[in-house]
Amino acid sequence: MDKLDTQTLELLLRSMGAPSGLSELPTKGLPANTAGIADLVPYEKPTLRGSNTQGFVVSDPRLSQTERNRGAVGAMFVAPESKPEVFSHEAEHLMAKKQLGHPSAINEKFDELVKDPKARGAFVMAAMDAAPYLKEKYGISNAYFDPKLLKNNPAPVALYEQLASLAAAEYTLGVDLTKDPQLRKTLFKDPAVRETYNAVTGLRQTRLDPRDIPPYTRVAEPKAKSLLDKAKESLRMVHGGEAKLI
Repeated sequence: MDKLDTQTLELLLRSMGAPSGLSELPTKGLPANTAGIADLVPYEKPTLRGSNTQGFVVSDPRLSQTERNRGAVGAMFVAPESKPEVFSHEAEHLMAKKQLGHPSAINEKFDELVKDPKARGAFVMAAMDAAPYLKEKYGISNAYFDPKLLKNNPAPVALYEQLASLAAAEYTLGVDLTKDPQLRKTLFKDPAVRETYNAVTGLRQTRLDPRDIPPYTRVAEPKAKSLLDKAKESLRMVHGGEAKLI
């Protein structure tokens, strides 16, 4: 626990009780998105065993504490024998905490980039509708994809948790969910949503993204090739060079 800063210790004590019993875990072999936290320190918390909480990060929700949240050590706390997706999920929250000052600030960043005030709530509901498919094909399943959550929580609030779960699956399974044909018809049917999702998840939140663009930068998708473009390419292949259509 000697690596934990004062703020993290205070928040941990306030939210989960005494920090005793923590065991520091190695960072080697964790999912690739954990590389987005330079000072990552994962801890195993025995009291989480068998509970509904498999992992968490601590962050002060007050706006006045934004800079302290950013500066706090990148600590995550997980249940014993946690699967890779738990580490990957919490890494998403830690990157948002470091970049934006609080994990849930991803919600507002999504709104800013997608430029549609209704998109966030629509995404959350679509993710809940897609829950059976997400569970069957990718093993994504938790309370944030369950419509029962809406009884006590407004739909848009769940977005940042859903995004963390989706991104965790991408990094642990090595897939791109925005290219899934089924999800292209439902959750990711809107190009603006796909581009925004790609901007607010994974290493796109840091300069570790291979494109080296500023964090949370929305990048336009390549335009689909027209029939004319495809015809030109076919002619180039046939004639071994540039083709001119007249």
